[in-house]
Amino acid sequence: MIIYFVFKLSTTCMFILGTILFAGVCFKRRDLFSWLFAFIAGSISEFFRLISQEDYDIYYITGLSFSTLTLLLIIVAVSHEYYTTFLHPVKSGHLSIVLLSVIQLILSIGLQVIIGILLFIALFLILRIYLKKKTPTHAFLCFILIGGILNLIASPLRDAGVEGAEEFFLFSSAVMATNVLLTGIVALIEDKLVNSEKKHRLAYNRAELYKDLFVHDINNILQNLEFSLEIISQQCGKHEIKEDIKELLSLAKKQVNRGAELGINVRKLSDLELGKINTSPMNLNENIEKAIEFVQPRFPEKKVNISFDLKEKILTVNANEFLYDTFRIIINNAIRYNDSPEVKIEIRITPIQEEGIRYVRVEFMDNGTGMPDAMKKNIFFRIYDDPKSFKRFGLGLLLVREVIQSLNGKVWAEDRIKGDFKKGSNIIILIPES
Repeated sequence: MIIYFVFKLSTTCMFILGTILFAGVCFKRRDLFSWLFAFIAGSISEFFRLISQEDYDIYYITGLSFSTLTLLLIIVAVSHEYYTTFLHPVKSGHLSIVLLSVIQLILSIGLQVIIGILLFIALFLILRIYLKKKTPTHAFLCFILIGGILNLIASPLRDAGVEGAEEFFLFSSAVMATNVLLTGIVALIEDKLVNSEKKHRLAYNRAELYKDLFVHDINNILQNLEFSLEIISQQCGKHEIKEDIKELLSLAKKQVNRGAELGINVRKLSDLELGKINTSPMNLNENIEKAIEFVQPRFPEKKVNISFDLKEKILTVNANEFLYDTFRIIINNAIRYNDSPEVKIEIRITPIQEEGIRYVRVEFMDNGTGMPDAMKKNIFFRIYDDPKSFKRFGLGLLLVREVIQSLNGKVWAEDRIKGDFKKGSNIIILIPES
């Protein structure tokens, strides 16, 4: 007897606690109130069954009545949510008429039979609702409905004195109470996750706004600076000025160009991370020539010699609009980080096959300062993998890596002359042929 009471007490406590948790979520989300009424009726039913002293006393009958009400409210909750999910909201007056008709039908035909039929229909409906909404809360509401069906099956068997029916009834009650508690917990966790997702989405949208504002405004500032520097250079050309002032003007122009390039890289890297770019067959030669034509004039103070073989053969690769930016960044770095009297860049293109895939191998060999082995291993790391790499290499090479990876290609760095990094670098890219 004591064990039975402890068991009933635990199921009642689980039911009530689950109802309290679910109620908090309902009032916070302003949703699922039709389910809350069923939870409350179930809790009241469990309470009256707990304090019942014998079968069919006033407390037991009251608990049984609320148990029946719980099943009816579950059916109503499923029907209401199914209607609002897949059909159209109804006016409260029409809903009341429908409910009255259902109740009249139940009273006139037979309570348990009709409830059983409606519960199985409700189970089908809640499964469809779950497949539509796919939330953990609705998954556990399905389990509650299954528990209600088990409870409905166990109740007449128990009343008829079938052997083992009492244990089956206790089992179904425990399943029902456990599912109620779990539903309350899951609904609470889901609510916190949804709120967290909303906050992260808001923060992401805010970051995107700040990024766009930054890139737009910084480009406007840099354009004004470039225009002002050009006017100053023209005015200085009419007069004799000191050599150090000319160097300062040249340095200022370079920094403006670097700032503009940074803004471009930030925007394009962000777009690439979001997967906004689609691939299509592109002319490899045209993109390399376009990059050379853009970068070379930006270093008028340097003697630059770029040799590009295979101009007569047109190769196409599966790429996106960032392919040009990849070549622009690599050529730009080869010139910028080069202290030789004459900057020499040799671009080689070779069709190859590797692991059954046809690639175009593009090599950018320069006579610049080169890179030690440790640097060659790390320059194409994501800044998220190695935050220090951002400070050493900037966004340019990160964008190169992201572009090539988005094309299912490969990129790495080698010494131009094997074993002697001081003689220059060789940046190698593999891009799948179209």
